[in-house]
Amino acid sequence: MSLQDRLKPLIKILKVVSLCGSSVLIVAYHCSLINKSIKNIVNTNVLDVEKKFTAEYIYIDDPSYDATMKLEHTREISNSVGFSRIWKSLKHSLAWKLLWVCRHGSKEQRNLAIDQLAAFKNNKSWDCLRIAQAVDKNTAVLLAHTYGVDLRYFLPPPLHVRRAALTSELLSYTFKDMINYVQIVNPHSCIQHFLSKYFVNLQEQIGEVDSSPPKPDNLSEKELCILCLDALHHHIFLFYQKSYENDKSVNTLHKLGLLPKLAELMLRYKHDTEVDFAVLKILTVLSLYNNLLNDFFQNGLIGELARLLKSKDVRLASSAAVCLANLSGEFCYRPGLFLLYPLYRQRKTHTCDTLLVHGLRGGVFVTWRQRDKKCAEPVGIIEVTTSDVDCDPCEESTGDKNNRYLDPDLEMVLEQFKELEDEKLLSSYEVVLNDIPIEAKRDINNDILLAKKKRVALLQEEEDKCSHTHCWPKDWLPKDCSNLRILGFNYWSKLSDWLEGCPLQNADIVARAEELASALIDAEVGKKNVVWLAHSMGGLIVKQLLVDGAQKSDEAYKILCQNTKAVLFYSTPHKGSALATMPRAAASILWPSQDVKQLQENSPELLELHELFLKFADKFNWETISFAETLPTLITAFKVPVHFVEPYSADLGRGVFYQLPLDHLSICKPATRQSILYTTVLDILQQATKCDVEMNYTESYVYRIVNVIWLFISRIVNQLKSTMKD
Repeated sequence: MSLQDRLKPLIKILKVVSLCGSSVLIVAYHCSLINKSIKNIVNTNVLDVEKKFTAEYIYIDDPSYDATMKLEHTREISNSVGFSRIWKSLKHSLAWKLLWVCRHGSKEQRNLAIDQLAAFKNNKSWDCLRIAQAVDKNTAVLLAHTYGVDLRYFLPPPLHVRRAALTSELLSYTFKDMINYVQIVNPHSCIQHFLSKYFVNLQEQIGEVDSSPPKPDNLSEKELCILCLDALHHHIFLFYQKSYENDKSVNTLHKLGLLPKLAELMLRYKHDTEVDFAVLKILTVLSLYNNLLNDFFQNGLIGELARLLKSKDVRLASSAAVCLANLSGEFCYRPGLFLLYPLYRQRKTHTCDTLLVHGLRGGVFVTWRQRDKKCAEPVGIIEVTTSDVDCDPCEESTGDKNNRYLDPDLEMVLEQFKELEDEKLLSSYEVVLNDIPIEAKRDINNDILLAKKKRVALLQEEEDKCSHTHCWPKDWLPKDCSNLRILGFNYWSKLSDWLEGCPLQNADIVARAEELASALIDAEVGKKNVVWLAHSMGGLIVKQLLVDGAQKSDEAYKILCQNTKAVLFYSTPHKGSALATMPRAAASILWPSQDVKQLQENSPELLELHELFLKFADKFNWETISFAETLPTLITAFKVPVHFVEPYSADLGRGVFYQLPLDHLSICKPATRQSILYTTVLDILQQATKCDVEMNYTESYVYRIVNVIWLFISRIVNQLKSTMKD
């Protein structure tokens, strides 16, 4: 064999190797180019999970994920031994079964599964995050609205939102651009005024792409963001529609990515009360549209609502409760209506609705607070908020401790009786309630000023003086009366035209009554018993609402009037107010607003409304109780004393009427639960709830069955008697 023949196989091998090698080199070269291109486009640090201290989670919607998760649990359990293995098996299998029931079960089964899932305690973080990854949007909303739920059941905002929160980008200018867009969709003078006030004098920087525009020197970034959110809320509040398709402003903001920006803002200012409240005001409007639920869920806002629902700030907790109730579809609370109790989802339905309607310059979170030292200070013409309350009740009570009783021996005896459990020891003493009326008309109960349970009254008085509440109906009534739902209606008003105001918010009493009535019907108010608490002009709004409802042919309004059990008026100017007819010199200083001008003394509109209300109150048998102020209210820094509502105007002329030594602001603010302002409300509500319970019992199926059986037996007995006589 020649040498050439021997080298042929080797040459073939070299050709194949060279061909394969060149192919590998070409592929490797192109792979390196692709890798470099990807690195220039994508941040590969996101994929470097080995250097992370916590795992990243994503929002997915894949039915096969449940099976994968179950397989992972099975593998983990198989690696455990003994009692630990049995416990993990039971625990994980129960959690997955509950999650399955939450998705596929009936309403009753779903509610029970949600309660059981929220009752899980002492879970490890990894277990909670696994459940959070498997929870769908509908289950997440119900879980967030359940008492005692673990906040680790909710996923945080997505990774891109969390990364954006760490940057130095000015969110205020993002919100400003959104304001410009909604101004184009629905032009409004308030928005134009806001933009010209805070943004018109700023020069846009021309330079690098990543340069940030300037902001006003006298405002921080946080303050400017809050102002922008307030402007957005004002706009969507005025132009919101009942359907998402017709709401052009919300549609525009949704497309511009408002929800992820709100989540980013909450991450930047974690646990900041003012930022949270500014965001919540917008979310309460957006939560009306159920098709936005998925965006709430995927931006981590459900977990934020669950966190804020646990807040001690009544504004945050109430607003979060409204959002979750709207998103879950349990109720529909329109803008301006706040849910005060119950904050959490309850399986049993309420038997009575309590409605709070404030007066001029008031608010849900201001008017109904417990009496404090701020009530004695002069009233300014600007609005007040809960932040204006600065009170240390315990310090005040301890400072006046030596002057509480005239007789030191009596004080020592009463202090000793508080520590005993025998109520009979106080039989020789009379415990008089707070806020004793100066005069009472048509009072059918002579013992209303005395405490029924004396020892309890003394203890409650001390407790209430040392624990101030910003909303006494929310914190006190559920303790003493069950099966309640407490709602507050908020509307904008002002005393003086010196303040800036929106021209679209200067509504009269009739328009506000229509707005409130529509919101209450959507919230299913009227299907149960209704009790109204109204202060000042709020009483006129309630009267107008009930009179209009009684005259309408709509069945929902008729039922609302029929189920109204009582109306309590706190200094309501039934015949007008002297504030609207003040001398020209005083009026030139105060410059009364249009809201005040509606309260002209003995105006034909108010007198006609008064006569119609009395007519329908007798027809529907509404119980009415009125409270009147007798002390003047100090206005402005000059401390001008003004009687807002005179006793003759506050007297409805029907039902019980009390005159109390209080001013206009304090008349609806009891000092303790032993105040007649509170005990009267409690007696009315206990009667309303008791009446409803008895009615439900008498109309139950058990009663009907027993009645049928009794009629059958009585018929047989009568037949036997007739046959025996024959």
